[in-house]
Amino acid sequence: MSDEAGAVAVAEQETAAPAEKPRWYRRRWVRFLSWAGTAGVVAYSLERLFGLETRWLLVTTIAFVPYFILAAVAGLGLQLLVRHWAAAIATGAAVLALAAVVAPRVIPDSQAEASGPELTVMSVNLYVGQANLQYVIDLVEEHEPDLLSVQELTPGAAEALAGLGLDELLPYSVQEPDELAVGTGLYSVHPLERIETVGRDGIFYQIGAEIDLGGGEQVRFMAVHTAAPATPERVPLWEEDFENMPRPDGGAPWVLAGDFNATLDHDDMRELLGAGYTDAAEATGGGLDMTWRPIEGGYLNGLVKVPAVALDHVIAEEGVEILDWEVLDKQGSDHAPVLARLRLP
Repeated sequence: MSDEAGAVAVAEQETAAPAEKPRWYRRRWVRFLSWAGTAGVVAYSLERLFGLETRWLLVTTIAFVPYFILAAVAGLGLQLLVRHWAAAIATGAAVLALAAVVAPRVIPDSQAEASGPELTVMSVNLYVGQANLQYVIDLVEEHEPDLLSVQELTPGAAEALAGLGLDELLPYSVQEPDELAVGTGLYSVHPLERIETVGRDGIFYQIGAEIDLGGGEQVRFMAVHTAAPATPERVPLWEEDFENMPRPDGGAPWVLAGDFNATLDHDDMRELLGAGYTDAAEATGGGLDMTWRPIEGGYLNGLVKVPAVALDHVIAEEGVEILDWEVLDKQGSDHAPVLARLRLP
C-alpha cells in the first residue's frame, strides 16, 4: 500500500461515525430497575401463595394484595413499554398467580341449600365507644339482627346503648365492657348461655355462647376481636387468637362475627376457613367489599391515605347457607358495620 493510500485509510478511520449508543430504554440502569421490580413482585407473590408472612412487616403488607396487583400491572405495563420482555414475562406470571387467588372473591359460590331457620347476624366496631351510638340503634331497628357482635365496647358506650333501647331490641346479652379497645358485647334476640371455654385468652375480650333458637334448634356464636398485629409484639398474640378460635366439631353449627384484624389473604385466616368455615362475603361475591380504613393519619401530611381493607367478617360453619352479605355505611368509626343473612342446616 502506498503512503498516500495509507494516509487516506487513517483519515477515514478518524472521521468514521462513533458507535451508536443504546437507546435509553436499553440502558443498564433501566434494566436493573426493571429486574428489581420483578424481584419484588415475585417475592410478594411467593409470600402470599405460600403463607410466609411470619413477621410484622410481612403480616401488615399482605393485607394489601388487591392493591398490589394493580401496582404490579402498572409495573408490567412499563416493562412492556421499555421492551424488557424477559422481566415482563416473569412479572406477568406472578401477577396472574395473585389474580387467581383473588378473583374468586367476586364470583358467588354455589352452595348446598339448607332447610333450617334463617339467622341475621350483624357486627359493629364502636371505635373505642366513639361511634355514633344512635346510628347503631337505627341499624338494629332497620335490619333486625338475631345476633349482634359489638367490639371496642367501653363502659360508657354499653350504658348509652342500654339507655337508647338496645336491651329492649336484643334482650339477651353477654357484655364485657372495658376501657380502650378491650371490651366486647354479644347481644341476641334468643336466649343464650355463655361458653366459658371460648375467647378467654386474648388481650381483647371475645365471647362465645350457645343460642337457643327454639324448636330444638341451636347455634353457637362467637363475637370476635383478635389482637391487632400493629406492632411486632402483637403478632404472636394475634396468631394465638386464631389458634384458639373454635373449630367445627360435629355439634351445633358455629357462626363467628366481628373484627378479625385479618383479610382473606392472611394465612391464619385461610387456615381457619380451611378448618370448615365459609366466609359470607366471599360466598356471595362480595369478597372485595372493604370494611376498614383509618379515620385519621396517612402520609405526606395526610395526602396519601392507607387503602381500605376487609378486616370484618362473618364466617359460618360449612353447611350453613349464606343468603346475603352487606357492608353498611359507617358513622364515627374506622370500621363499617357488616350484615349477613344465613340459613342453618
